[in-house]
Parts: sequence; structure tokens; C-alpha cells
Amino acid sequence: MSDSRPADLEARLSRLEAAVEELRLAVRRVEAASAPAAAAAKPGERPPPAVVRGGSAPVARAEVWAHRSEQWLGRVGLGLLFLGLVYLFNYSIEQGWITPTVRVAIGLLIGGVLLAFGLRLQSTRRSYSQILLAGALAVFYVTGFAASQLYLLVSYGAAFAYMAGVMALGLGLARRQDHPSLASLGALGGFATPLLLHRESAAVMELAVYGALVVVWTGALYWLRGWPSLLWTYAVGGVAALSVAAGHATGAERWVVQGSLLLTWALGAGLPFARGILRADRRGQRFWGIVPVSLQLRVLGVGITSAVLYLTGAMWELRRAESGGLFLLAALLFAALAWGGTRTPNRIARAAGPVAATLFATGTFLVLDDAALRTAVLSVEALLFVYAGSRRRLAGVEWVGHGLFGVLTLYLLADGLARQQVAFDALAFAHLLQIVLMLGATRLRSAPRTGLLPAPPQTPWIYRVAAHALFLLWLATEIGPLSSGSGWVTLAWGLYGAVLLLVALRFRDSAAMLGLQLIAFSTLALAVGKLALVDLGRVHMLWRILLFMGFGAGFLGLSSLFKPRDAPARRF
Repeated sequence: MSDSRPADLEARLSRLEAAVEELRLAVRRVEAASAPAAAAAKPGERPPPAVVRGGSAPVARAEVWAHRSEQWLGRVGLGLLFLGLVYLFNYSIEQGWITPTVRVAIGLLIGGVLLAFGLRLQSTRRSYSQILLAGALAVFYVTGFAASQLYLLVSYGAAFAYMAGVMALGLGLARRQDHPSLASLGALGGFATPLLLHRESAAVMELAVYGALVVVWTGALYWLRGWPSLLWTYAVGGVAALSVAAGHATGAERWVVQGSLLLTWALGAGLPFARGILRADRRGQRFWGIVPVSLQLRVLGVGITSAVLYLTGAMWELRRAESGGLFLLAALLFAALAWGGTRTPNRIARAAGPVAATLFATGTFLVLDDAALRTAVLSVEALLFVYAGSRRRLAGVEWVGHGLFGVLTLYLLADGLARQQVAFDALAFAHLLQIVLMLGATRLRSAPRTGLLPAPPQTPWIYRVAAHALFLLWLATEIGPLSSGSGWVTLAWGLYGAVLLLVALRFRDSAAMLGLQLIAFSTLALAVGKLALVDLGRVHMLWRILLFMGFGAGFLGLSSLFKPRDAPARRF
């Protein structure tokens, strides 16, 4: 017995040591799992709802609503404060209490107080601090404008330097606070400075040079942070400011404005795609608001490029073909970016492909003057874009092809319904080529997504129905001038419907037979309706007899082909 007790104690001690070791390992695993979340939270910043103490869903929701309430209450409070100050200033002016110098000093004092409190609270109340800093920038801008333009207290140069300093303060605070709203506010004030402090003698040069400097500064900040809101601000704001300069530029000023336009295009339309390629961002699809960033970059790429080229053409009075050549050159540049994007998994880098396709189609439209040649070439381009979108690395380009086919369809409708044309001219055959290529697009499918959603599965049938309707219109448009007093259009529709029905019967076991059969019946019904409602009162009696007898005999012949499956089938 005495020997068994020490052995039993040793066994228990070993089990306890093993249990303690397992607990130590479990604690280490928990600490390792919670380390990234703890490192992501900045000092003094509220933890995200997922790591709120207690961890329960009601507590997390309460924390989110408290954060949103703080933001909106702060914004509303700041707006009400501004209104109160405006009313106070108006009342003081009416009473003669405050001189212009005192008013400007009060504005600077209020801005300084907001700035001081915003900086003081940045470590403990981050969101509230950003609201105060945004209010300080707005007060500083308004105060500088009032001192220069309303009260004429400072010279133009001093006011310009002051407003530029406020812009630099805004961009510096944005980088320090890591918040895009401050950067956007600073950039907007920077673009507005030459317009607010307007002087006729030097407005063009100031807008061009100063606007380019603002674009460079904000573009560098976008390269570092990748804020979509800042990109929209300096791209659209820069083009808007330079459009004023381009409208008034003369002589050598046009070269300065042109350089600023090219710089704005490079940093506003091309830089985001180059950033995606060079930085090799491997994160998933990102959103700004509810719209994917890749889609926004496509809109910006096409919009900024088109705006810059339009301003260039208007400023230099370029011809249509010359502007089209510039669009084609821009398309090649974006195609180079798209080629670089296909070598990376980044969806943003690959978004340059649809931009290149859109600009290429626009350049083709501007370069080609002949309507028939333009329609044929654009139709071929549309099919090529749809085919390119069926390749995984160029997914998204097919939407440009779908859109281009849509535009060509509207052109065919307008041309067929509104124009008196010569039958079977070159434009007619170009439209016929468009219809054939639309049928060819039905055999292409979108590639698996790397960006936008794929085309819906009903797209092939949408193309088939559209091509069918357009072919009926094409027959009416081209045969109509030749069929005055006769029923050639009705006869052509009937023959076309019969051919469709024969094809449907030939492929009776195919899954698409039912849809094709319905289209054939609708075509025959349309022909009969035209025969009964239109041709009955317009067509010569001999034509009326031939059409009615011909359609009757034809329908009887077609009806005999619908045999049961166990009956002997007739070969066509």
C-alpha cells in the first residue's frame, strides 16, 4: 500500500501538468486570434461592433447607432451654428455694432476655435473631431472670401495666398486624420479660389496653373490613400475649372491650358488604373457607397477623357475626324493599361478594358463620315466586344458591345421610320449586316465575373427577338418604296414566317423549337393582320385575290406538316 500511493500521486500530478499545459496553449491561441482586431483599432478609437465588450448583437447595434447619431447630430449642429452666425452678423450689420475688420476677426476666431478643439479631440473622439475640422475649413474659406471680395480689406495676392494656405491645411489634416472628406473639402476650396477671387486680366493663367497644382497635390494624395471620393473631387473639379479657362484662352494661353488638361486627364482618368496595376491590389471587389469602385472608374475614365478631348477640340477648333483620331489614341492608351491589368488579379486594373472599347467606338463614329460604312464597322466592333467579353481576362467588355448594338438598333429604328430612302442602298445592306451580327452574338456567353455582373441568361433570346423585329422593319422599309399599290411587304413577311416555321419543324426535337415556332406564328399573324387591315383597302383587286388565295393555300400546306411523332416524317 505504501508503494502504491506515491505512484498514484505521481500519475495525478502528471495529469494536472498536462491539463495546465493545454490551458496555456488554448490561452495563446485565443490571444493570437484577437491580436489582429486589437491591432486594427487605433489608440483612443472606438472598437468595431464585433469586438464591443460583451460581444452581444444588441450591444453591437447600439454602438453602431451611437456612432451614426454622433455624426449626424454633429453635422446638423454645425449647420445650425453657421445659420446662427449668419443671422448674428446680419443683425450686427443692421445695428452698426461690428465693423468689417471685427467681422473678419470673429470669423478667424471661430475657425481657430473649431480647429483647436478638433485637433484636441482627435485621439478620443475621432468622428466628432473630423466634423469640427471640416467646420473650421469652411469658416476659413468663407472668411477669406468676405475679407477680399465683400469688404476689400486685403489685396488680391494676400487673399490668394491665404486661400491656398487653407487648402494646404485641409489636405494636411486629411492625411493626418486619414479621412477623405477633409481632402475633398480642401480640394474643392482650392479649385474655387481663382473663381472666387476672379480678375479678368489673369483669370486664364491662374485657373490653368493653379488648377494643375491642385490636381497634382490631390492626385499624389489619392495615390497614397486610394480614396474614391477624392478622385471624383479633383477629376471633376479640375475639368470644371479648366473648362472656364479653355473657353477664354487665346494665343499662347491655350498651350498652358492644354498642358493642364492633359495633366488632369492623366491623374484623373489614367492614374487609378495605373495604381491598380503597379500596387497589385489583391483585395476583393470594393464599393464606395453602393456602386463598385471598378464601375465608377470606368465612368470616370470615359467621362473625363471625353470632356478633356471635347474641350481640346473646342479650344483648337479641330475637325470631326481630328477629334476622332484623338479618341482612338486615348483608346490605345487605355488598351495598354487593360493589357497590363490582365496580368494581375486586380479587378480595378482590368476595368480599363471597357474604357478602351468605349473610346474606340466613339473615335470610329467620329472618324467615319459615310453612314453605311460607319454602321457596318460599328456593328463588327460590337460583335468583337461581345466576343472579347466571353474571355475571362476581358470580362466586362461585352457590356460595351451590348450597348453599341442597342445604339445601332435605335439608329435603325429612326432611319426606318423617319427617312424617305432609296430601296436597297448601301445603308440598307449595312443594317442587314448589323442584324446578322446580332444573331451571331447569341452564340457568345459572358465569362465568369471578375467585376460587374454577367449578362442575364435571357440575353441570347433578347438578341434573337430584336433581330427578328428589326428584320421585319428592314423588309418593310426596303420593299415599301417598291410596293405601292401591291402587297410585296405582306408577301415577304408571309414567306419569312413560313421559312421560320419550316426551320422550327426541321429541328423539332431541339429545345429552342418552341420559341422559334412562336416567333414564326407571330410573323404569320402579323402578315395576315396587315393583309386584312391595310392591304384590303389599298391593294389592287388582282393583288388582293392573289394574296388571299396564296396565303390560304400556304397555310393549308404548312398545317399538313404538323404530324404526330409516330407518323412518318417528311424530309425538307
